[in-house]
Amino acid sequence: MIAMAAVFGILMVGSSTFALFGGFGGKTQTSTETITGTPADNYPVDKRSTFCESGNAKSNTFITEFKIPTACTQPLGITADPNGNVWFTESNTGNIAKFDPFTKNFTEYENPLWQKHEKSMMWGIGYVSDGNIWYTDSGHTLIWKFSTTDKKYANFNYPVTLGEKEAFPQILVINGKEILVNDFVGKKITSFNLDQVGPRIDYSTIASPGNYNFTSAMAADSNGKIWYTVWKYQQGGNLVRYEPQTGNKTQFNLPPGISAPNGISISQDGKIWVTDTASSLFFSFDPQSQHFTKFVTPLPQVSTFGNSSGLIKTPISRPYWNHVDEKGRIWFNEQVANSIGVFDPTKDTLVEYLVPSKNPNWSDCGNLQDCGVAQVLEFTTSDDKVWFTEWVENNIGFLDTKKPLPIDVSTTPTDITIHRGENSTVSFTITANEQINDPITLVTSNTAGLNDIIVTGNQQQVNLTGQPKTVSINISADNFALTGTYKVLIGARYHEVTISKYQTVTIK
Repeated sequence: MIAMAAVFGILMVGSSTFALFGGFGGKTQTSTETITGTPADNYPVDKRSTFCESGNAKSNTFITEFKIPTACTQPLGITADPNGNVWFTESNTGNIAKFDPFTKNFTEYENPLWQKHEKSMMWGIGYVSDGNIWYTDSGHTLIWKFSTTDKKYANFNYPVTLGEKEAFPQILVINGKEILVNDFVGKKITSFNLDQVGPRIDYSTIASPGNYNFTSAMAADSNGKIWYTVWKYQQGGNLVRYEPQTGNKTQFNLPPGISAPNGISISQDGKIWVTDTASSLFFSFDPQSQHFTKFVTPLPQVSTFGNSSGLIKTPISRPYWNHVDEKGRIWFNEQVANSIGVFDPTKDTLVEYLVPSKNPNWSDCGNLQDCGVAQVLEFTTSDDKVWFTEWVENNIGFLDTKKPLPIDVSTTPTDITIHRGENSTVSFTITANEQINDPITLVTSNTAGLNDIIVTGNQQQVNLTGQPKTVSINISADNFALTGTYKVLIGARYHEVTISKYQTVTIK
């Protein structure tokens, strides 16, 4: 069993990632009796089910998966081109691969510049209108270019910050005629000039303010300002606004309880959206009012974390990266909830789709069946589909966003105000959109501190018999609760989908 805390350290914190792979760029020695002639040879036999795959590609009502023909490629960064082709990095081969959604065919392009038996985390990827694909290589401290026209690779050194021992190029954003790449451990963002690409590529540096350990992903707003986060794990950090014209940086203190603010995107109304990988939280920031609003996901399904040992008292979902689609919805991958989530700010609703493949070696599964996570570490939105990679299952998959939901949910009232020591009742109504044969499980969560707000229902499960079902939900404030405005989540879970509604609760 690999504990959830270890998973977080392995996949996010630079030093732990290097420890996992024995130092990026290093070669793995494999016994001659276990050589398969595939990238699986980069791992000992007893680790291959952990890092390569534990089963076949699967599908459910909303999600369809596809097995990559080559074993153990460990797909990571993913993007789509204007023709609908899906491109992704293979972090265990160094190759770029293409999937044609129409023919269902994979094409893997061998990288002659890659040394055999090496591996690296290649998180960031972006398609440029000239037909080139750019992507990051944290293990070799490189930025790569792959031409979809002549199928040739080129690489460029990523600069190491003066005084720092290493760099970790991570997420890549195409911003007009520049490529932005955050240096996760090197305290900077680097801007590469696409007009000046030859044997070398010109770049400029945006130094991160403050003495923070990590610099996370970035996003550019409609005025050209660049937003990103700087932070120390479990010690908080700042949201940063950088103005390229003046070089000025403005910092906004992140709200308490945010430990690993990784993902960032900007919605059409100018709000900044950030996901916290060390919790179940995501939040928005309004630049006009300079106000933060926290949201929380429900507890993950037991099938994702297992808890065979009984030691996991407070499972979390770990939302990682996020993207805003053309409808203004915020999509994010919930790493250890093995789910793709989408939040609709206009309706205050959250829908979570469970990914069917699960690798038991990354959760506390014990002898439990159909348990674990596929390590959905990256995704991209394209038309009505959300494409994603499964790093330890050697799959890519897509979520069909046009598929109708089995149920709808609503609350009455939507906003309540209570005083300390008081309580209020909310009516939560579930309406079936199809025949519902199995019980629906109710889920609740909230953004208040421990026991400040307690949410209880008069039922744990409900059966729908054709008519809408209304359940009474009691929301109470502790006698010593902190005053403020919070978001309370009330949801209904049916098979592989969870549909939730947020209630605004003000404590006075």
